[in-house]
Amino acid sequence: MGDVLIPSLMTGDCNDTICVRASRFWEFYDLNDETKLLHADLVLLDEEGNSIHAQIYPNAFQRFKTLIKEGNVYNLACFWVKKSNDKYKPVTNENMISLSTWTTIEVVVEIPHAFPMFTYSLTPIEQLPSRVDYTEYFTDVIGIVTAISNVITLRARGRQNDSLKRVVTICSESNASMDVVLWASGAVTLAGNSPCKWYINLDVPEARALLSSIGNTNQPIRWDQQMTPTKATPAVEHKNISEIKDLNPFKYKKMDFLVTMTIRNIDSSWWYNSCYKCVKTAKPYGDLYKCTDSECNYIGKPVQRNKLSMIAGDETGDTDFIMFGRWVQRLTKKTADTLIAENPQGFIPNEITRLLEKKSNSMSASQKTQQAPTKFASRSMQ
Repeated sequence: MGDVLIPSLMTGDCNDTICVRASRFWEFYDLNDETKLLHADLVLLDEEGNSIHAQIYPNAFQRFKTLIKEGNVYNLACFWVKKSNDKYKPVTNENMISLSTWTTIEVVVEIPHAFPMFTYSLTPIEQLPSRVDYTEYFTDVIGIVTAISNVITLRARGRQNDSLKRVVTICSESNASMDVVLWASGAVTLAGNSPCKWYINLDVPEARALLSSIGNTNQPIRWDQQMTPTKATPAVEHKNISEIKDLNPFKYKKMDFLVTMTIRNIDSSWWYNSCYKCVKTAKPYGDLYKCTDSECNYIGKPVQRNKLSMIAGDETGDTDFIMFGRWVQRLTKKTADTLIAENPQGFIPNEITRLLEKKSNSMSASQKTQQAPTKFASRSMQ
């Protein structure tokens, strides 16, 4: 079926032939330009179920787009093997493959019956909170769909345009539930973002075990009528700095306000080591780190997380703000550990310092024009 199996691949040029199934195939586009392809991605499986991530860059994409079909088996040769990416790896393999215009591809017609179709590494729904801001691997989850909402139209915080939204609720064997939120066209087609793949009623051991565990207690999927309104939710109320500083945090805890301001000062401490489980501060503990939360006390490898302390204001005054995790990443377009790796210790990255006096029309201040003050949608409690 091939010269070598996936575990035998060594970094560098490879002239050996591997026989693999294209288990998944997706395209990844620039988040700021949906017409600009950055790369196409594949999850490849060999006949023993070994997996590897493969990428195709734009110069070779058109050729492979017509040759590769998700689910088919191919003989591949003349490709590069390199170390895997640091972020969002779809499978656990230290190496990955890069296909080029020189790569040869041949469809395998007679496929062994036992040739695997899928690969996954399931995370229990109960453990999903520990995966917040976790960027090393994508997360795979299995559950029973218990409810599906109608598609609604709303305006997310900090956004100027309406968007479609649908919520799919899935449940685990232990009755732990999770809402999967689908946006834009995915809300209509029941699809996630480009790397996301839904498998319905797969004939695999984990799915059979889950169905067996619930026995005859399974209920029909509930159509959630609570989300039937289709008109846009009202835009958040605009306030200035002096107004939000005087708001009662108990009374306005669940209310959002849009505040237009300019960043005046940024603290030199812009990240911290967080607990892998609860994202609170983790301190050195021998060769590892220990969570400072007495209820957690997790000991292990920490996760570098953004924490941007700053002074921002408008014509009515200045005040202190703290931004965490994904909010900072939206501004800098880079994760905390990427910025740490790219800059000397104690140095504030340019992606952060350029936010000073930056003026923009949305949370994505670093990518907008300098025409209007930065707008933050913030809760009064923060």
